[in-house]
Amino acid sequence: MKSSVASSGLSAQKVVAQIRKVRKAAEKASENNGRFAAHKYLRAVLRAYRYFETTNLLPHLIEVAPSMLMTPVRANWHSLRMIIEATCIQPDLRMRSRWTRALEYALAEDIDPKELPRFIRAHNGIAGCADLASKTKPKRFSPDTSDRPAPVLLRHISAASIHE
Repeated sequence: MKSSVASSGLSAQKVVAQIRKVRKAAEKASENNGRFAAHKYLRAVLRAYRYFETTNLLPHLIEVAPSMLMTPVRANWHSLRMIIEATCIQPDLRMRSRWTRALEYALAEDIDPKELPRFIRAHNGIAGCADLASKTKPKRFSPDTSDRPAPVLLRHISAASIHE
């Protein structure tokens, strides 16, 4: 029993240590008012996520975030959003959401953290990446309309039946 408690304590320490590194990157980014200051912070977030993923610490992040990091957690949040919430100084919630969506898109495209700034610039910035993420993998689902034919299809059928 002690080994599982000790291993969970060790993994919590690893999570907290990695979050501290990302917080330092967030502080440096907030000091720099440059146009691309957030890119280094987002690279640190992506690097932390990849670390948690490869070391199987993502479940521990969900446990540690509310208790040790004093971070609010929602059930449907991506782990990237939890890292951003635990480390971000930016008060704007829209910006946090945009950053999360942009990083989700980078994950979907399997981008290395070193290549993230170049990837973001190539896709019209953070907002462009977030927009592409919403087009490729929407978060909100529309109600199931599979039992009804699409209006375009109806127009096509009615136009075809008229000409016959």
